Amino acid sequence: MKVGIDLGTTYSAVARYDKTSNKTLMIPNAFGKEITPSVICFLDDGDILVGEDAKDMQSNGTGVNAAAFKRNMGDGSIAVSFNGKDYTSEDLSAMLLKHLIQDAEKSLGEKITEVVITVPAYFNDFQRTATIRAGESCGVKVSKIINEPTAAAISYGYKHSSDKTVMVYDLGGGTFDITIVRISKGNIEVIGTEGNHILGGKDWDAAIVKYVCDQFISEYDVDPRDDLPTKNELIVAAEGYKKTLSVAENVTIPLSYDGYSSKYTLSRDEFESMTEHLLSATKDVCTNLITDLNMSWSDIDEILLVGGSTRMPSVAKFLRDMTGREVIAHGDTDLAVAKGAAITAELYSSNATGLRAMQIADVTAHSLGVLSVSQDGRKYVNEIMIKRNTKVPHTVRRQFTIKPGNVTDKIEVYTLQGESRVPLDCNVLAKVVITNFYNRGQGVIIDIEYNYDENGVVNITAFQDGEPLGVEAQPVPDDIRWMGGSPQDRPSGENILKNIAICVDLSRSMEGEPIEAAKHSIRDFVNTLQDEGTKFSLIGFGDKIKVVQELTNDPNVILNSIDELKVKMVGRGTDASPLDVARSIIGSKPGVGIIVVLTDGIWGKRDIAVEQALGCKSDNITIIAVGLGEADTSFLRQIATVDDGALFTTIDRLGDTFGTIATAISTGNMGLAARDQ
Repeated sequence: MKVGIDLGTTYSAVARYDKTSNKTLMIPNAFGKEITPSVICFLDDGDILVGEDAKDMQSNGTGVNAAAFKRNMGDGSIAVSFNGKDYTSEDLSAMLLKHLIQDAEKSLGEKITEVVITVPAYFNDFQRTATIRAGESCGVKVSKIINEPTAAAISYGYKHSSDKTVMVYDLGGGTFDITIVRISKGNIEVIGTEGNHILGGKDWDAAIVKYVCDQFISEYDVDPRDDLPTKNELIVAAEGYKKTLSVAENVTIPLSYDGYSSKYTLSRDEFESMTEHLLSATKDVCTNLITDLNMSWSDIDEILLVGGSTRMPSVAKFLRDMTGREVIAHGDTDLAVAKGAAITAELYSSNATGLRAMQIADVTAHSLGVLSVSQDGRKYVNEIMIKRNTKVPHTVRRQFTIKPGNVTDKIEVYTLQGESRVPLDCNVLAKVVITNFYNRGQGVIIDIEYNYDENGVVNITAFQDGEPLGVEAQPVPDDIRWMGGSPQDRPSGENILKNIAICVDLSRSMEGEPIEAAKHSIRDFVNTLQDEGTKFSLIGFGDKIKVVQELTNDPNVILNSIDELKVKMVGRGTDASPLDVARSIIGSKPGVGIIVVLTDGIWGKRDIAVEQALGCKSDNITIIAVGLGEADTSFLRQIATVDDGALFTTIDRLGDTFGTIATAISTGNMGLAARDQ
């Protein structure tokens, strides 16, 4: 039996293609439901619950819960620890997949042997290979990985044979993707795709939690989020309130904590106003793709809504106002992705009937490059082999020349994924070593093939005179700072001087849990990076700017300064930009200059901040912008000076986010440019 699995951030689903009726059918779980919560709960007695049972425990504040772990798929970070054991997102996904498969087998009365699993279109090689490994660990063959918007388009296009160019707007629980496809006689041709894998319905839920807690704090001066069970109950309930606001003008939210009780009324207008910045973030993704493909909105026939979060009325209105195009809801909004995966599973079956004429052409969301040396020999560059939005599978062959006199018996190849020419602005995917070629020092030509397979996974092969050579995968070195230097200098191993200005939003919205989480995360950040060659400065900002600590390499001084941070010590709002002040502190110092900005609000004078960021960039100062809560992700991208330098996170994940930044800085994986020392 072959099935399709929508491995979602919030909910997952399993479907199959029925050849008798030529229809896709959902496979219910043990509770008879078509969708299963993507939640895992670890109980004190050692039991591990998955799905519906885990969701119940989460809503009751019981046990240690793991949810929305898909957002960290493939990064190797610890998603949850319990009873001395650490679990990554890949581990948790494997547990969820095993549960889904077992439930489906019980429902069908058959053994499932092959699966097609869906992923966000913007998943990179790390995330795709991690998903494949998670599936294979369940004892099934993963016959294909398919992009979620493509799967939805397949489900839609299978029923609609008209010639159309459709933008699939897929807003799920934890990820957002758009894909432009041409549907012709049921065939699907993907033209291009773009996405944001840390933006989704969970962020709208978080806005409701913040709103209610802010009201409660103002009334009783206590924060319900300080209590983990209460917080978990709010998170689960917020999803229901969001759904209510999709059909009603108001919702009443009761809240009891620490002996206090109250009720708050949230209107749809208020909800849409306080989440407007989230929709604006999707606009950036849409317009970027249209621009990259040299298209205009008039080239789009209709916009197809997919994902449960698109039921919010503001989404369709927003898209109509922005594009002027027809916006339609998929008939199976929550199930379309799973059904498309089921159709794909049947297409890839050796005994498929009735679907074999259907053709699917997908694309890659990321460019594939190789570490190379610039023409003048002065620096390393990312030489793009396969451009993003190229049809997959796709292979490019390039010749590598070993000059006469060089008797090397191996070639190192570093593959990268990203659009920047600067290697350290990209993901360094892998290092492979090519061996077993003959070289007598008279000059040798090696053919190297770079391949994106149909799953969007990267493969490297090599040949000499048509014969395959040995290609051995090796770990990428922990220290890759040399990629940002000159090939003549590789690798020196010296300690690079670093000057880091940490700018913290101290406006009222940071009060309570956010500021405490920020202080804790910044302390760990400093402790991770502190050495004699690293200096830190601490700046608070709100309506005004305050230099809490000038540049220092004394860890005790900077840690004491972090303890001094208090909300509203520089005003209530976020009208002042700290970038010029930070630039003046670190701009003239030898070494690399780095500004880390943490904010949870919408800045009042964003145009000034963007102008200041350009000034920092001209001074080779790297700006990394971390956003919480209502932070404007579009604005964060404008002030960040490196690719992927804008990070949108949650309070729970703030420590992990700062840990990721610390690792990137310590390994040189932020494209840091050093000044003369």
